[in-house]
Amino acid sequence: MIKKLLWILSFFILINCIQNNRNSSFEVQESQFILLSEGIDKDENRWDGDYCADIEYHNPNTGTYSSYTLTIEVLNNELELINFPNGGYLDDFYSVEFDEDGYAEFTSDRGYDYEVQITGEIRDCFEDVPMAVQCNGITEDGDQCRNLTDNYNGYCWQHEEQE
Repeated sequence: MIKKLLWILSFFILINCIQNNRNSSFEVQESQFILLSEGIDKDENRWDGDYCADIEYHNPNTGTYSSYTLTIEVLNNELELINFPNGGYLDDFYSVEFDEDGYAEFTSDRGYDYEVQITGEIRDCFEDVPMAVQCNGITEDGDQCRNLTDNYNGYCWQHEEQE
């Protein structure tokens, strides 16, 4: 009988220890979270995710200036990638950090100068930009042209006269 009581008592002590361990573990995790969150400046605007951006490009070797509206990827306030619509991307840069207004400028590893201004969410990026569609033009063989165009008239440069 005493052995049974000792086993039952041991069982309850073990359950109590496990429960106390869980509670203290939760309290430690909660206090770590509080310490971490206190270290974050809530007024600081941290850019993180995919965005729409206006990009100014300058190649000092050729004197070329270009402007683009493209999507970008940002991680912990640093530019990770600039996406181009043809499936290409630009990532030959390092430590490009955005200011609180979403602006950054840098020179790529190739010596090209860039200015990047975040303009909004990625879903709103191309609202006012015509998307490329298959040209409405008819080729000499009588087939529909295979070229893609973003001209408002729906014709590529080769078939604009067919409008």
